[in-house]
Amino acid sequence: MRRLTLALLAAAAITAPALAAGGIGLQGQNPLGESTDAFPRIVSPAGPKIERINQALTRADARAKKAMKDCGKAPNTYERAITAPMTGEPFLSLVASDYAECGGAHPSLGQLALTYDLGTGRPINWADYLPADLIQPEELIDAGDGSQIGATKAPALLDFYRVAAKAQRADRDCDDVLDGDLSLVLWIDAKQQGVAIAPTNLPHVVQACGETVVMKTDELRKRGAKPALTDAIDAAKKAKNYQ
Repeated sequence: MRRLTLALLAAAAITAPALAAGGIGLQGQNPLGESTDAFPRIVSPAGPKIERINQALTRADARAKKAMKDCGKAPNTYERAITAPMTGEPFLSLVASDYAECGGAHPSLGQLALTYDLGTGRPINWADYLPADLIQPEELIDAGDGSQIGATKAPALLDFYRVAAKAQRADRDCDDVLDGDLSLVLWIDAKQQGVAIAPTNLPHVVQACGETVVMKTDELRKRGAKPALTDAIDAAKKAKNYQ
């Protein structure tokens, strides 16, 4: 089932070239392996800040290559499918969905979500766009491939996430996991018109409980999100700036 999921993701993944009209232009790269996507690079707009982002994506690919090597040779496998749920300026979100069988008792499912602010050329500082009660306290976590990404344990966001995640499930099998100690990662999803929220670093045996939910722009506005974020998401939704 996981391999089928990754195949479907790959069908929607970024190919070369991929230029979003009116949005951020992305150029697909040669895959890192038979079933392992590389991150795309930005080809428009251009400038030093954009080059800084592209260099960060090159380093992210290098970490993935190391993870592939550490996983070992066949029958072990390391797969990655990449999508771009936000390609509307000034934000770029890229999501890598990983599946790894590296000799353990259970396969590992992972998700690396990267959101960049083209205005700074750096990963988005959520504190610039979201109220403190949705992002504090923050922590750095290992995404599984050696990447260090920001996550939050904000009580208000956890409350929202748990209610929404349980509502998405047809069963109650994951309630104990969802009610447990979670760290949440965020990214922008223009197609779903909001900020996506998902838990990270769940134990292997319960990784299937890692629902992704979206806080829509209407809700974000009610909670005090900055117009610079919500207006950009709405504009990208309208322009279909996502892949």
